[in-house]
Amino acid sequence: MKDNSKLKRLIDEYRSSLKPPETEEIVNQVINRPLAFLVAKGFKTLKRSPNFITLWSMVFGVSSGYFFYRGSYEALIVAAFLLEMMIIFDCADGQLARMTGKSSKFGKTLDGLADLMTHISIFYGIALGIYVKTGHLYPFILAILSQLTFYLHIIFYDHFKNVFIHVTRPDYVDKVETPEELKEKIKKDIEKYGKNSIKVFISKLYYYFYRIEYWAVSIGYPSSISNFYDLFPDPSVIDEGIRNRYYKEMRVSVKLWSFIGDTTHLTFFIIFALSNQISLLFPFMILATNLYMVIVIIYQRFKFNELGIERKAFIQREII
Repeated sequence: MKDNSKLKRLIDEYRSSLKPPETEEIVNQVINRPLAFLVAKGFKTLKRSPNFITLWSMVFGVSSGYFFYRGSYEALIVAAFLLEMMIIFDCADGQLARMTGKSSKFGKTLDGLADLMTHISIFYGIALGIYVKTGHLYPFILAILSQLTFYLHIIFYDHFKNVFIHVTRPDYVDKVETPEELKEKIKKDIEKYGKNSIKVFISKLYYYFYRIEYWAVSIGYPSSISNFYDLFPDPSVIDEGIRNRYYKEMRVSVKLWSFIGDTTHLTFFIIFALSNQISLLFPFMILATNLYMVIVIIYQRFKFNELGIERKAFIQREII
């Protein structure tokens, strides 16, 4: 009976570390989250912070870029292993934050910087490796286009994932914030830490990324609305009927976005490395994943229209 109680607590703790399943990438649900939970659990026992795990994820990610540069099949296997370790630790920092209630804007931005260092290392490690072998500059052009594609997909996935969570799971720890709320947070950080502090610098980076996201995702909405706050002027008063309707209409859409989420893209690196076809990775990302993105945007706009959002936002009328 005692063992069953321990197992139940462990399962409950694992579930508390997860995001809503409708928004998770399949590869995370099946492989990375269970492994990351073990990592998070271990570091929780050692009383380490989520940011400590984030720094380790950056070490693994940047190291993988070096082996992608080397380019031999043996090196690509090592690169794939290190990148998978980076993914697991990248999942683990967020899981530990949710388990301990220590989610913060600083941690999210540090996580973003660690991801950026990894992305630069692996994209341009591959490009530099091909350039050294061939003497051609085109790999750098493909790397730039692939990285822009990658970030565009992340912006779409993160935005519509967070909106879905915000609308359907008001109890969830992560919340969608307005640009005005973020600016107010920066002002408070300046008063508390000084305008030249690293804390303020990171908060500003988070704000500017948010503004880019705010602009980019507008094409995912129908022409009658341009962003989340046109759709939900006051998200705090969304009633249960609206939540249920939004969940029903948009759960497939948010799952479709997850197939071009950041972890899935990084998994493409691993698959192409293990199959020794790394030179085909960038064309695949530029052509296949962007075609998929266009299809999802068309589907999502159709689903928004099914919600009743055409000339005037259905939900805005309901709330006001």
